[in-house]
Amino acid sequence: MTPSVAPTAPAPPVALPDVAAALARARAAQRPWAALSNRARARRLRDVRRMLVAHLDEIATTVREETGKPPIEALMHEVLNVLQLVRHYERRAPRVLRRKRVPTGILLSKHAYKQYEPLGVVGVISPWNFPFMLPALPTIAALVAGNAVILKPSEIAPRSGRLLGTLIQRALPDFPDLVQVVEGDGRVGAALVTSGVDKIAFIGGSPTGKKVYRAAAESLTPVVLELGGNDVAIVCDDADVERAAAGVAWGAMANAGQCCIGIERALVAAPIHDRFVAALKREVARIRVGTGERADMSRLIFAPQRGILDGLVADAEARGAEVVRMSLPEDADPRLYPPTILLGATADMEVNRSEAFGPLVSIIKVRDDAEAIALNNDSPFGLSPSIWTRNRRRARRIADRLQAGLITVNDHLMGFAVSGLPYGGVKESGFGRLMGDEGLLEFVQVKSVAGARVTFKREPQWFPYRPGDVGLMRRWLALWFTPGLTAKVRGALRGSGAVARRDHPQ
Repeated sequence: MTPSVAPTAPAPPVALPDVAAALARARAAQRPWAALSNRARARRLRDVRRMLVAHLDEIATTVREETGKPPIEALMHEVLNVLQLVRHYERRAPRVLRRKRVPTGILLSKHAYKQYEPLGVVGVISPWNFPFMLPALPTIAALVAGNAVILKPSEIAPRSGRLLGTLIQRALPDFPDLVQVVEGDGRVGAALVTSGVDKIAFIGGSPTGKKVYRAAAESLTPVVLELGGNDVAIVCDDADVERAAAGVAWGAMANAGQCCIGIERALVAAPIHDRFVAALKREVARIRVGTGERADMSRLIFAPQRGILDGLVADAEARGAEVVRMSLPEDADPRLYPPTILLGATADMEVNRSEAFGPLVSIIKVRDDAEAIALNNDSPFGLSPSIWTRNRRRARRIADRLQAGLITVNDHLMGFAVSGLPYGGVKESGFGRLMGDEGLLEFVQVKSVAGARVTFKREPQWFPYRPGDVGLMRRWLALWFTPGLTAKVRGALRGSGAVARRDHPQ
């Protein structure tokens, strides 16, 4: 989700033995927590939600001090999404995680079920662009699934992650050490990956994600990787141009463009290209850039990101792109980066092949939907494109052909706020999912159980095989699997009492 670059002044790392000690404490704390029922753990999420609501201002202030976000973004992006997820899992987790009967098919005398069990201790490594919300997503899911969590926040914005851990600990005082925070640079993250935790949830840049994957493979530690993107907005020739321009301006510039699912490329149909560009320029010109509370867009969180953005702009300009850049006052904060549009961009420019992670959007003119789909799918990333059209069927056809994890129509970023939707990407945008039912199931292991509902002295498939078994098996298979006969056979058997009407786990 964030470019993997070393900080200029890294925080002193936690000594490696501290990670091992945190793991030992977490294992001790996890056992009584896992012993609670799924419903009991979900009820305890109410305490977490109550604690977060009571500290809304503290969370927003901490986030703002670390990142410079406008007040509305600190609340909307960092707090709202977390509260939404907590309440969703309060209601949904008991149903998702309950024991489930599994049909046994032709094995009429058998029963089967599956149950979900906690992994143990989950290590979470999170980035600096959303320093409260992003670590909260896997932490909340792992907790309600019965795990303990060790969180390593970004060293660029550690206070927000530390506050998350503190508030959860206060909400669950009878389970000390259930959530622990270890701080430091990449060496601490590396120690956590190899510490013996039962799963790693890594949110960050693709290069670092690959390192995490390789290190975890040595001990076969499972991972979920939520990585970067280079997301497109496909603006069709029937789009509402003014709305699309406003949406693309926000989707590209929100959080100063430091959003993994932010718009970095707009693929605009040729017939409306010029009108769209004119509208987008107007929208971008209205953005209030600054560090005060009335600003729409604030500073870069990580100052070295400026060099990456400048390099991408220079490459595009050298290849023929026109640079449209909002002018900033001479006395503007040097951490501010002006909203920038690249016109006449082409697919071979580096800005369209890598993650910019700043207030920079390139505009590519396309002939039709097919070309836009091809450009999206040609990317090494596949995270969260958006489609802008007045025709729902057209949107569905395009969505069906896009290689991506989360798609929105006539909006952008908002799909991330729907807690029931799983979030994640394909290709170099990672694998695994956060949020939704799938986000819960990332942090459990499934146990399958099968047994005999009715027992006999000898099962038909046991030794010794008898001469008539083959013919009997042929007739039974033909009767059971011939289309249309199965329901009649089962109905007859149920009527005779040979098959129970419900399978209850034993």
